[in-house]
Amino acid sequence: MNEWPTLWRALTRVAGSVVLLFVCGGCATWTAPVSPDDAPLRQRAVSDTRQGARVSVAVLGADDSRRMIGADIGSSNIQPLWIEVENHTPQALWLLHSGTDPDYFSPLEVAWSMHTLLGGATNADIDSHLNKLGFKNPVPAGETRSGFLFANPDRQIKLVNIDLFASRTLIPFSLFLPVPD
Repeated sequence: MNEWPTLWRALTRVAGSVVLLFVCGGCATWTAPVSPDDAPLRQRAVSDTRQGARVSVAVLGADDSRRMIGADIGSSNIQPLWIEVENHTPQALWLLHSGTDPDYFSPLEVAWSMHTLLGGATNADIDSHLNKLGFKNPVPAGETRSGFLFANPDRQIKLVNIDLFASRTLIPFSLFLPVPD
């Protein structure tokens, strides 16, 4: 009969520790980068021009990811690609995301990998930040647009296929990019 109070106290302590662990895990902080500078990405980007369109692409390393996204998402097996499209054609161009990686990750899928339990407002901030970073279609005629596409990782060298399309037009690019880290 003396075992029950001792067992009860032990179970209460374990349950309290588990609750504390979940609460502390939900308190993890994330802050959006103040003003992510893409100049280092532009410097090492690989570019090509075809049919009036110019594409520049760079693979982010861990430091780039922390600076631009606010976390190293490479540990989640996600490889962010910075993409810039200059449209010098007379019509709007669309970047076909699945042409680059058929199993690409949407910005909200990446955000979800960064969420914390009981993160509430922080999780909403992560969602908003990554939605802003994602590459937005279309690229209007005469304009330049840049953003991120989240792909499956490759090591050392990454083959990036970019397909731009418009009415009766397909502009394919194949670029070989060095992978940092």
